[in-house]
Parts: sequence; C-alpha cells; structure tokens
Amino acid sequence: MQLRKIRRILTQSTSLLQQFANDKRGNVAVIFGITSIPLAMIASMSVDFGNSVRIQNELQAAVDAGVLAAATAMASGEDDTSKTQIAEDTFFANLSDNSLSGFSASPVTNVDFPGKQVTMTVSVTNSRMLTTLLSDHIDINVEATAVVDPGNPICMMSLNPTAKEALYLNGTADIVADGCSIHVNSGHDEALRQVGSGTALAESFCVHGEYSGSNYTPTPEKDCRVEQDPLKEYFNDDWSTVDYSVCDFQSSDIFGQGNGAPDVVLLEPGVYCGDLNITAGKTAILQSDGGDNSVYVFVDGSIDIRGGGTLRNTIEAGDGVTGAPGMTFPAETAIILTGANPGRLEVNGGADMVIKAKSSGTFAGIAVAQDPNSIPSQPHQIAGGGNVNIDGIVYLPTQPLDVTGNGVIGNEADQFAIIADVVEVDGTGQLEIRIGADYQAAGLPELPQSHERVRLAN
Repeated sequence: MQLRKIRRILTQSTSLLQQFANDKRGNVAVIFGITSIPLAMIASMSVDFGNSVRIQNELQAAVDAGVLAAATAMASGEDDTSKTQIAEDTFFANLSDNSLSGFSASPVTNVDFPGKQVTMTVSVTNSRMLTTLLSDHIDINVEATAVVDPGNPICMMSLNPTAKEALYLNGTADIVADGCSIHVNSGHDEALRQVGSGTALAESFCVHGEYSGSNYTPTPEKDCRVEQDPLKEYFNDDWSTVDYSVCDFQSSDIFGQGNGAPDVVLLEPGVYCGDLNITAGKTAILQSDGGDNSVYVFVDGSIDIRGGGTLRNTIEAGDGVTGAPGMTFPAETAIILTGANPGRLEVNGGADMVIKAKSSGTFAGIAVAQDPNSIPSQPHQIAGGGNVNIDGIVYLPTQPLDVTGNGVIGNEADQFAIIADVVEVDGTGQLEIRIGADYQAAGLPELPQSHERVRLAN
C-alpha cells in the first residue's frame, strides 16, 4: 500500500514539474533555481522507491522459492516440522547479503497438511532512505502460497534407497495395480527390472534410478523423487505401546500333538512365542475384540502356512467351533513379527490366508508388519495357488518380500498395498493390488501419491 502511494506521488510531482519547466514565459535562471531543489528531492524519492521495489521483488522471489520447496517436501512425505524449516531455510538462501544486512525479516510459515498447501508471509521495514520528505521508512509486505495437487495413491513401494533390483518382476507373473501407482526409491541404474513375458499394469511407475524391461503399462518414469516411508512414525508410535516381553501362548501348543490334535483352532489376540506351523488340513481362525487389543505379536518365530493349511478371520459352517464371548467376526486384526531371532511370514503354494486389517485403533490399516529392528535371515514369502487375500497393508520396511507361485493373489481384497524394503514378484500367477479413492475412510493411514503437482496458487 505504501509503495503504491509513493508511486502515485512521484508520478504527479514529475508531471507538475515537467509542465512548469516547459513554461517559456519566465526567466530561465529563475525557473532553474525554483525547480532544482524539488527535482533533487524527487530524484531521492525515486531512488528510495526503486530500492524498495527491488527489495520487494527479491523478497517475493525468496518467498515463492520457500513455499515451493516446502510443498515439494510435503509431496515427498516430510513431517510438518521439517517442511517449516525447509521453507524458511530456502527463503533466506534466496536473499542477497545486501538485503540481509539492511533489514530483519521474520517469515511466518503455515503448513496446512490436510489442505496440502504451504503459505508464507513476510513483513519488513526499509529504513535506508535518502529523503524523509514523505516518510522515514517504507513498509514492504509479501505473501505466497504453494499447493500440492493430488495424484494417484501408491500401493506398492520399495523403500531401499540403493538396492539393485529393488523391485524385480521375473518370469510370467503379472502385476495389476488397480487405480494406484508403483514406486521404487532406489537410485541404482537397475533399480526396477522386468524379465520374461510377465506384464505390469498400474496408473504409473516411478523409479528414482533407472529401469530395464519393456512389459510395463505405462512406461516407467525415471529420476523420480525419493518418497519417505509413510508409515514409519505411525507404526513406531503404536509399536511403542506394545509389551511383548511375556509370552501369552507358545505357538507350538496351538494345534497340539497326537491323534487328539484339533484340526480347527481359535486364536486369541496376544503374544505368541515360537513358530506357528499351519499344515495341510489345519485351520487357525483369528478373533478380535473390535478394539485396540486385537493385535497378534509373534516373537522369535515364523507364521508358516503350508499348502492345504488355512489362516483366516471368519468362522465357517463345518468348523465345529464358536467364537469366544466378546469376540467379533469377521475379525479385524494386526499381525506383527519381532524378536532377537525373528521368523517370517511364509504362505506356501496352495495355502489359504484371508485376513483383514483393523479399521480403527492401534495399527489401523496394517494387516501384517515386522518390527523394523527385527530382520529375518530369509525374505518373507507369499505364494499363490490357494485363496490369498489380505485386506490392508503388508508393511516390511527393512525386510525383503517374495511374491511367487501360481493362481491369483489379492483379487478379492478391497484395499491391498505392499510397502517393503525390496520386492520380488515371480512365478506364473497374478498379483493384484489396489487402493480405492475411499481407502482412508476404510481406516488405512494416508499413503504417498505419485504424480502430485506442486505449484504456486493463483
């Protein structure tokens, strides 16, 4: 406002003086004497005005750069604190030493995470004036807002930043990512690799490094930004509330031994120690209480479901069992593996695994996960050939996952995503993953998006 007022005064004064100077009726010396002082004052005011405009333009450019950098960080999954710091660090990095020495600028940054936008305002006072005829300072105010336009949710992500074949598609197996994208964080020159006649279909493929192979639809994009682990803080916060120091159950006792061993057992939420082996003809049924206690923790042991074995969350006719009082079906549960001698999830060819993640409370949206500090000696394995449908997220942030076998995996799941250190898909079957537009309403945590567009708001 102040700069506009000064501009108007300068324009009017210059016009009047020009008219006076053009008047030929007076004495030249008198005219010069009368006009020289105002002309000097106007020249000083013009310099002050020009300096202020220069400062305003520099501030605006720095504010624009700050909000764009912060919004880009937002699109990559940085937390709110780091976004504010990135905005302000970028702002000051784009100011000249001369400007920084002339005034004190304290930007105010607002990060609107739900609205996916970053706003910065800056107000400074320019007191370096040649003349104080109109004012001894000029107030300068600038503002900018950057927004992140939505893209497609990512339903398969390889987190490893350097691995070769961080996502490896081998053989005749097909991947179908329904309504969602696939992202590879590795910067390796063969971070994403496809070999054989299998195909990969998604909304988009994005790899930080390079890729090889041709059976992608659409063609992968290279040099994509590195996405942050979207579940790291979310998982760690909930994991910190779990006490797994005492075993509630010994996994080897679940089915028992001998001729009297049951074929169908009901599992209760709690801490299980050792290997849980579900062999052919055996069925383990998960129960849940509909609340935060519906968590199954497996310490120092694998969940091994052999061909013909079943792990599911429903009681079916013919099971010959009834649920425990207070338990609900179909169950909504979270399965977490941990321990100093950790096991892994092994779903072998012909096995059935039908489970659903919790829709609320701790670990909501996470169907199967492993403690990031607990790394088994071999990759987790999910093999098709049976009925394998996992409704929720498989989260293995520091552990590899192999998806193999024949048949179709995930074709009946409403929401199915995989986030792992590295992923290999091979065999002769088909892996279907999907994230619907309403996935957060179903209780899943927010996932990163591919092809988000960062721009300055109009």
